[in-house]
Amino acid sequence: MADQASSGRRASDSGAVEPSRVWTPIVDQHATWIAVNPVQGCPKKCTYCFLNERGQTAVPPKQLVSAEESVELLLNSSFYGPLRPVALYTWTDVMALPASRAHLTDLLEELVRRQLCNPVVLITKCHVPDEMIEVINAARHRGVTVLVYLSYSGLGRDIERGIRHDAIAENFPRLAEAGIPIVHYWRPAFPESAGLDTMRHVLDHAARYARCTVAAGLKVEKGALARLAQVWPELATTAGVTEAEGVYPRGFWEFIHRTWQRHPGYPLFHTNSCALAYALGRSDSFGVFGSQVCRVRNNCPVAQRELCTVANAQRTPPTADDVHVALVRRDLAEAPFTLAEDGRELIIDAAVDTNLAAALTQDLGIRVRVARDDADHIGAAVLLGPRP
Repeated sequence: MADQASSGRRASDSGAVEPSRVWTPIVDQHATWIAVNPVQGCPKKCTYCFLNERGQTAVPPKQLVSAEESVELLLNSSFYGPLRPVALYTWTDVMALPASRAHLTDLLEELVRRQLCNPVVLITKCHVPDEMIEVINAARHRGVTVLVYLSYSGLGRDIERGIRHDAIAENFPRLAEAGIPIVHYWRPAFPESAGLDTMRHVLDHAARYARCTVAAGLKVEKGALARLAQVWPELATTAGVTEAEGVYPRGFWEFIHRTWQRHPGYPLFHTNSCALAYALGRSDSFGVFGSQVCRVRNNCPVAQRELCTVANAQRTPPTADDVHVALVRRDLAEAPFTLAEDGRELIIDAAVDTNLAAALTQDLGIRVRVARDDADHIGAAVLLGPRP
């Protein structure tokens, strides 16, 4: 499957020239999960979506491989591990159209047939039909762990174009009643959604039904800056927005660090890996435990911190030889590195793609920092939470 842009351009309804469709590998490693994208392209056109720069918004989703081929590619990928989380359809909204939902139905059936133990993540901001709730629960009852990330931001249809926000809100009680685990994906934040009433409404609703919230800022790619500044003018006059892993309105940033005051027992994470670990009943395996994000920014329950404390005390830190073996496995044998004395952090003094850095994090179970590659849109630092 091609992963580079074709040379053509397409015209939008307004007459403006837009980029032709860029395709991503069917299976790739993202910051905290393996991404499987057998269907690519989204009929929605959210202003902030990175797919805008890739010609993959407001287009018919294209099915590239079958459900059976998708699972075969996953199992044969160098990124695959039997317990690693897998996010399906990250280059579309799988709930948007019947054809995509049919593909998901087949794919979940194939995961059941192959008896895969990987936790499966579905991300949506569209209505989840009753029949898909039944499909998800059928897979869960037959051994597949499925989490649904509901993207609920408080933004309006001027920014999240084509999205029915009443349907997003209604997903929460419907999925919770069906027993499907929910993670609230609070992303991104614009000044429009940073009003106190809006933030309280979003948090209050999510906290009633979701297991936790993961809050992510706006990722501003250089190529998207001019477009995004039309909605948020300060982006064009603020230094560092394209280098930051997340950009937040100040009011939103302050609010999400005080959610414990409004909902004391409800967890809010800045690191998606911690949200996943909590929702799955696992300890941290991404080297976040003990970091500043862990200690200062994540609103993590006491029981989860105890789980991570015990696991950390029992772990055996990797040695320099272990690191070298892991680097060789990822075709990075010549990359210079420094392993912290306590074995909790690896610094690689070379430009390393995020998919490889993320894979190394899971290979070794420690924090991995690498030289930044601005061409890598996923962003390596999201492994440790956004640098605001």
